[in-house]
Amino acid sequence: MFSKKKNNNEEYLSPTAQPLKLTTIAVGTILKGTVDVEGSLRIDGTIEGDITCHKTVVVGPQGKVTGKVTSASAILEGTLKGDIHISDKLILKSGCLMEGDIYTCKLEVEPTACFNGNCNTIKETKQPAAPTPEPPAKKK
Repeated sequence: MFSKKKNNNEEYLSPTAQPLKLTTIAVGTILKGTVDVEGSLRIDGTIEGDITCHKTVVVGPQGKVTGKVTSASAILEGTLKGDIHISDKLILKSGCLMEGDIYTCKLEVEPTACFNGNCNTIKETKQPAAPTPEPPAKKK
């Protein structure tokens, strides 16, 4: 009746699987200081200070951040007062309030998103392609 099926998802059930690296700041939580997150970060509370995140930062509809944000990608639904440096993609959702400068290579802005500041595009950081071997020279 409750037998365990063997399938491709078995690696997610094993105790040695990588845990999901998501840090959440809940509604009603106020954090003051510098935040450095190895995985992703979701903010539904308030952070007063700079944030460094190695994956994705999500500022929820009730989330508030005052400080500089540096991340690979970000989705803003709440309020950010400070500059944001994104190496990949930044999404400003409807209803968000962004006051500060944006540094990103990809920007998506939904209707009714509010942005006050400067937008600076940066070059996308990609791994260089492997050099293509040249064909050997023909002998005459």
